[in-house]
Parts: sequence; structure tokens; C-alpha cells
Amino acid sequence: MAMSVDWDLISNFAIAMLAIINPVEKIPLWIKASQGGKSRFQWFLAALIILSCALILLIFLWFGQYLLLKLKIDLASFKIGGGLILLQFGFSMLKGRAVQLEDDEPQASEALKERVLKRYSQVFIPIGVPVIAGPGAITTVIIYGYQSRSLQTDLLLSLTVIGVLAILYLILLVSPIIRKIIGDLPLNLISRVFGMILIAIAVQFMVEGLAAVFPGWIAPGPWPAAGKL
Repeated sequence: MAMSVDWDLISNFAIAMLAIINPVEKIPLWIKASQGGKSRFQWFLAALIILSCALILLIFLWFGQYLLLKLKIDLASFKIGGGLILLQFGFSMLKGRAVQLEDDEPQASEALKERVLKRYSQVFIPIGVPVIAGPGAITTVIIYGYQSRSLQTDLLLSLTVIGVLAILYLILLVSPIIRKIIGDLPLNLISRVFGMILIAIAVQFMVEGLAAVFPGWIAPGPWPAAGKL
């Protein structure tokens, strides 16, 4: 079994997923998305979002290349479309309106499950998609899944996805403590800074996609090519 596992691929995949999902940057958005809820509410809401994202990423890891092929969608087009979504979300973060909650006041008659599902329907987009399971993460799992050459490597790539999301889940759970320590203002500033970074990532996705679709449009410059996200 050891001979059939591509450990270099797995280690590179783990680093790439941690960099793209970046659990720390999710704290400001998560605090806003889970506001007004007690600890159990936040735990169940975070678990539901993380499980949904895990399911999405694992589906694309195992079947993404076949799904895109079946739909006749190439990675370049996927990057352009995903970049447009991220661009819109990045501007929303800059304006402090990335998460919009409706009917936020819980009713006394509502059970915990009902309140969690209600909030989940409001915040899964954008918290789950495109922030966690977005075009960067989806494209990454498709590319690394395509490079895998054994079932053992596929399984370890899947465990890597689960491990990275487990780290994210733990960080989301301790985010209220982080908020108490540093306050709201630094978190709001961090959210806006990451909004600018997200806009840059979105533009990079679209540039890479357009360069692949229309190679004659973008002339090579004297600078080194940007690494793929």
C-alpha cells in the first residue's frame, strides 16, 4: 500500500487546501452569521455548514472531472464563473454587507433544530458557498483528484479534506472567545481587508480563465507568472 500512495501529492494538497480555505479569515463572517445564538446553536449550525461543504468538496474530488466533462464545462470557464461570484462577494465584504440576516429574532416556540435550519438557509450562501467550498477549493480538489493514480491516494485526499474542515470547525467554535479578547472593531477591519484580498483572488481567477480561453488576449509580461490558487 505504501508504494501506491503519492505522499508528495497529499502533502501539497493539504498545504493548498489550508491556504485556500484559510480558517482564520472566516472568523469575522462566522461571528456575524451566528450572532444571537447560544453555544449549542452555534455548534449545530457550524456542523451543518461544515458537513455540507465537506459533501460538496468530496463529490468534486471524486467525480468533479467527470461532471465537468459531462456538462462540457472546462476548468477555465469554471474559474471565470467562480471569479465573478467571488468578485461580488468581495465587494459585499468591503461594504460590511457580506452576510444579510432576515427575521433574526428567534421565536420562543421555535425548537433548536428549527432555528438552526432557518439560519442555515440564510447563511449557507455565502458562508458555505462560495467562501468555504468556493471555486478555489473546488478547482483545487478537481485538479488534485485528477492527478491521483490510486484508490489509496484518493482516500487520503478525502481524509485531508475532512481534516482541513475539522480544523475550520474548531476555529469557528472558539471564535466567540476570540471576539471577546480582541473586540468587534479589529474583526470588522479584518473582514474588509480580506474583502480586498478576495477581490484580487477573484480577478486572478478570471484572468487565468480568460488566458486559457483566449490565449492571444493576454501577452506575457516581464514578471513571473502568478501561482495557481
